[in-house]
Amino acid sequence: MTTAEQIVAIIAAFLSPEPAADHFPVLAAGGADPRYPVAITRCALPIAPLEIEGKTVLCGTVDVPADYKNPTGNRYKLKFAVYKAHSLVAAKDAVVHLHGGPGGGIVDDVSLTSFAFAKMRERRDIVAFDQRGVDASGGATRCFETVADNVETFTGIVTGKLPAEALKKEVVQACIDELKARGTDITTINTRDNARDVQSVMQALGYPEYNIYGISYGTKLGLEVMRTAPEGVRAVVLDSVAPPHIATYDTLMTPHDEAIKSTFEYCRTDPACDAAYPDLETRFWALYDKLNETPVKVAGADFNGTLLYGVIDLRNGWQSSFRGLTPFVPKLIAELEKGETATAAAIINETLIPKNNAEELLGKIGSLPPTQAALARAALVHAKTMGETDGAMKSVLGELEALRRTAPDGVSVVQLFEERLLEAAKSIGEKSARIAFATDYLRLRAAEPDRALLIALALRYFEGTTRDTIASLARSLSDEELADVFRRVSTDNTKIENVLMESLELFLYMCQEDMDINSVEGARAVNQTLGLSKQIKDNAEKQLAELYATCGIFQRLDNPGFHDPVTSPIPTMVFSGKLDTQTATSWGPETARHLPNGRSVVFPETGHGALVFSQCAIDIGVAFIENPAAELDTSCTEALKPKFILPDAQ
Repeated sequence: MTTAEQIVAIIAAFLSPEPAADHFPVLAAGGADPRYPVAITRCALPIAPLEIEGKTVLCGTVDVPADYKNPTGNRYKLKFAVYKAHSLVAAKDAVVHLHGGPGGGIVDDVSLTSFAFAKMRERRDIVAFDQRGVDASGGATRCFETVADNVETFTGIVTGKLPAEALKKEVVQACIDELKARGTDITTINTRDNARDVQSVMQALGYPEYNIYGISYGTKLGLEVMRTAPEGVRAVVLDSVAPPHIATYDTLMTPHDEAIKSTFEYCRTDPACDAAYPDLETRFWALYDKLNETPVKVAGADFNGTLLYGVIDLRNGWQSSFRGLTPFVPKLIAELEKGETATAAAIINETLIPKNNAEELLGKIGSLPPTQAALARAALVHAKTMGETDGAMKSVLGELEALRRTAPDGVSVVQLFEERLLEAAKSIGEKSARIAFATDYLRLRAAEPDRALLIALALRYFEGTTRDTIASLARSLSDEELADVFRRVSTDNTKIENVLMESLELFLYMCQEDMDINSVEGARAVNQTLGLSKQIKDNAEKQLAELYATCGIFQRLDNPGFHDPVTSPIPTMVFSGKLDTQTATSWGPETARHLPNGRSVVFPETGHGALVFSQCAIDIGVAFIENPAAELDTSCTEALKPKFILPDAQ
C-alpha cells in the first residue's frame, strides 16, 4: 500500500533529483573492478511506481569480454539493474537473480523484479542482468537486415495472421550469416561464459560475496556458476530447476505428465475424494478421447478433450486465470462424463472461484449485529477508498515518471516527425510499396543517426506536401533530436524484432549446448513411458523434430563435462512445484541429491517459479538466504495441498 511518506519522497525526488553518485558512488565512478567497466544508463519505463531511479534503483551496463580466453578482444555490454535493500543496516551479500529462458531478459521489467523480490530485498540488494546475447544485452545478436528482409512474415506473426511456424529455419540461417559477417562469434553465447559473466557482474558492482536466486534456465546457469566460477558465492536457491545432466528437450512432456498425475494422486490419497471419484486418471483420459470425438457445448463454444487438457495444464502460471482450479478438477470430470457443464461453464466464464472485494462484502454484512455491521461497513468503505486511491496514485506517479523524461510541455519536433511519418505510411496504397517502406524503415535501426537517410525515405515513398513536410521536419531536427528518432525506430519495432530474437536466443543455447544429449529418438523413447494421450505426444514429437532440424544449422560446442551432475558443496535450496509444466517436479530432488549441502522442497499447488506462488515459498527462500546452515521449518507446504470439492458441494 502506498504511504503518504513514500509519495512525498517520490515527488521530492522528481523536483530535486539526487545524482546517482549520492546513493551508488562506486557504480557512478565506473564500478569496483576496472576489468569490467560500469556505465550508468536510464532504466526502462515503466519503473515501479515506488522506485526512485538513482536512489532506490539504478540501471547500467557492465562491459565484459566476449571470450574470456581473449580479454582484449570483442566485448559484450550486459544491461543490469540494482535494487537497493530497504534496510539501513543491509547485509553486504546481495542476491543476483538469474532469469529464465534461455533467452527472455528481465532488466527492462523493473516492476516485476521489484514485486517478486520485495521480501528478500528487505535486508539485501537485488541485482538483475540480462544474459549475453539476450534482450537488453543482445546488441551483438541483432539481425537488422534479416528482420528488414522478412518484415511481412514477422508482422504477420506479431498480428496473429500467420502462425509462429511461419518462421522458417532459412530465416534463422540468414540471421546467423548476418551475425558472422558482422564479426559476432555466436559460439561465445553459451552457459559457461554466462557463468563467468555472473562473477564479473557481481565483482564490477562491488559484491565480492553474493547469493544466487535462479529460476528455470537460470537454475542451469546457477549450477554452472557453482561448478566453474564459484568464488564469492555464499548460498544458492534454484527455483524450478532444469539441471544440465537431464535432456530437458527430450523430456519436454515429462513436466506435463507429472503435473497432471500429481492432481490425481492427491485425490487418490484423500479418502473422501477417492471415494467420491475413484480411478480418476483412467476416467480423465477416457473423457479426453470422448470429448475430442463428441464435444459438448459450454458457454456457447465446443468444449473438447484438448480444451479439457488445456484448462488443467494451464494451472502452471502464477497469473493464470486457471490458478486455484485443482480442487474442482474431480468434480469437473465427473460432471462432463454425464454431459453436465455447470462447473465447466463457471471455469470458462471465470466465475468458479469467488474473489472477495469491498462491494460484494458490503452487500453481505447485514447478517452481523448492528454494532459489528457498522464497524465492518466503515472498514470496508475505508479499504475500498484506499484501494482506489492507491491504484490512482501509482498510475499518476508512473505517468509523472514518463513525462519527466520527455521534452518540455508541448509537442516536440521528434513527436511531430513520428506522427507525420506514421500518417504518411498508413496512406501508402499498394501492399508491395508498404512492405518496401517498412523494410527501409527497419534498416534505420542498424544505421548511425543521419538526417539524409530520413530525407531519402520521404523522397522515395511520398509526394507533394506530405513529402516536403516530412523532409522539412527531418532537416529541422537537432543532433540530439535526430539521435532520439533513431533510438525510437528500434524501440517502436521491438515486437517485430522479437519474433526472430526470441527464437534465436533459444537456439543459440539449445542447439550449441544440448543437442549431444537430445534427439528425436530420445524424445520418442521418453514419451513411451508417459501416461499422456498419443495425440499429445505425437504433437510434441512433431514440434521437437522441427526444433531439432533447425539446430542442424548450428555448430555444437565442445563442452566436456557440461552434462555431468553438479556436485558443488555450496549450500543450496532447490524449489519445485507440483503443477510445474516447464520443469518437472522430480528434477528438483534429483538435482539436490548430487549436492552435499543441497536441500529440496516441493510445493503443492505451485507452478513454474515457486517464489511468486505463495508466502510459504517466499518465507523459506528468505530464511535460507539469511542463514543457509540453519534447520528450516518447511511445514507450511502442508497447507498448500488441495482440498477437493465433493459432488454435493456448492
